[in-house]
Amino acid sequence: MSASSSKSALLVDVGGVLLLLNRRELAPVIADFGGVRTSEDFYRAHCAAHNAAHPAHGDSRDYYEILPEYAGVPEDRRSECSRAYRAACATRNMWHDPDPQSKAALADFTAGGVKVAIVSQADGRIADMLRTARMCQQGPGPGVEVDQVFDSAVVGLNKPDPRFFLHATTALGVTPDQAVHVGDTVPADVVGARNAGILAVHYDPFDDCDAAGDHDHVRELAEMSRYLTSDRSSPAPR
Repeated sequence: MSASSSKSALLVDVGGVLLLLNRRELAPVIADFGGVRTSEDFYRAHCAAHNAAHPAHGDSRDYYEILPEYAGVPEDRRSECSRAYRAACATRNMWHDPDPQSKAALADFTAGGVKVAIVSQADGRIADMLRTARMCQQGPGPGVEVDQVFDSAVVGLNKPDPRFFLHATTALGVTPDQAVHVGDTVPADVVGARNAGILAVHYDPFDDCDAAGDHDHVRELAEMSRYLTSDRSSPAPR
């Protein structure tokens, strides 16, 4: 990306980017049914299943039903595992583990003068969850200070409705072509941002996307610097 096309504003998804699944609580559920046993392997299986459940092409699938297969659960135990995993996730919102690398990247971006808005498909609690996790908040607080935090339930617009993304750019005082959005779900994040005229980047830690050439990808949030800097030596987008 050339200096002339660098962006002054960053829109960031939450689940899967800033806040991750609680691996300490969920990985043992999979292990109990003969699946992967480490939190790292569980996270790898989760990312693969998430992308398979929300593909760029083809129909969506039930994440809870397909995760056991990706996590190595024996076929005869997958249905039972799926029910147990779904039940565990239903006890409370499991997307609350802050990613320290993403927090550091977010701090770097804001320190560099980038306007940042959080854009989350959520249930009205995302601002509190981010503050509690000490990830970020609008205004002073325990995490990184960002310009705006938008929760779909509060705004009244859901992804991939482009109006949700445009709501964020308007609040930041930028035009769509001055912003870039990063999120971990193609149908919600990439499609929604694109339809709003915003550059869309897929957060894809293990290159699981089924449409690698269709849009840009990053493996970690820090890689978004290539879209937000005029440094021509930055690596080319994947």
